[in-house]
This record gives sequence, structure tokens and C-alpha cells, in this order.
Amino acid sequence: MQLKFKDKEYELKLEKQNDNQAIIINNEKIDFSSILIDTNIFSVFSDGSKTNVYAAEDDNRFYVNIDGNNFTFDKVKAEEKSFGEEEKDLSNKQIIKPPMPGSIVKVLVEKGQKVEEGEGLIIIEAMKMETTMYSSISGIVTEVNATAGEQVDSDKVLLVVEKEKEE
Repeated sequence: MQLKFKDKEYELKLEKQNDNQAIIINNEKIDFSSILIDTNIFSVFSDGSKTNVYAAEDDNRFYVNIDGNNFTFDKVKAEEKSFGEEEKDLSNKQIIKPPMPGSIVKVLVEKGQKVEEGEGLIIIEAMKMETTMYSSISGIVTEVNATAGEQVDSDKVLLVVEKEKEE
């Protein structure tokens, strides 16, 4: 399976032999064992430590929650693989999308508001866990496309923060 996370592509293969399992990520093998707790919920044991993992997928993404930390991987289809194309420069803008489908708990900012790097922007609930999304840049909130209580998919743009233009 080919996945993309933060503009980096990963080749994943899962191996299973009796009770032993391994995942191979870009030719690096990690041995583990797991116990299915409930639908899509596992306890994973590796190197003497236990990790709780929730995994789900849709047509375009693979969602993983590892001990409360959410990760969203884009599925890379063969026809979509990048061949050195440069992506649009987003260094002056931050686009906030949910890490996985869920519901909006609270929008902490409003359009036109000035925010600092590291400031909380929005709180989202997915899989009975709340996640606060933070600003990675200082700037102005230019778009707010979410309201409390709204159900959202992982590809919805919730907020946009843009750096202030220097005069």
C-alpha cells in the first residue's frame, strides 16, 4: 500500500506468520503482535511496550489514532504518484482540515481575528476524543467554514490563516 503523510510517500507492507506480525515501511521492518479489542481498535505490542491503536479508512484516506494522537494518510493511487512536480507554495497560508471525520465541538476564532503561532483555533471530536487544532503561523483568520455541532469530513477546509502582508 502506498500512503502519503506531510508530502512524503511511504510504501507499506504487512506480513503475518502465525501470531507474529511485521510492518515494512520503506524497506524497514518492525515486528509486533496485536490483539483486536473491538472493531478497528487494537492493542499493539512491540519492543516490550503496549500501544492502543484505532484504524479506519475510506476511499481516499487511512486514519490512525495512536494513544490519542491522530494521523491522516492519503492513499496514493498509481496514477497520482508525484514525478517531481512542485506543489503550490503554501508558506504564507495555513489551511486547517480535520484529521479525520468528526464533529466540531467549538470554533475558538472568528474571521478577521489575529492569531499567534501555537494558538488554538478549533476543537474537533472524532472517535470520542477531542483534538484541538493549532495555528502553525502568526497571521489573520481569513476563512471560517465550520460551526459548533457540525459533522465534517476530513477533506473539508475548516479555517484558513494567512500571514499578514508587509507594507
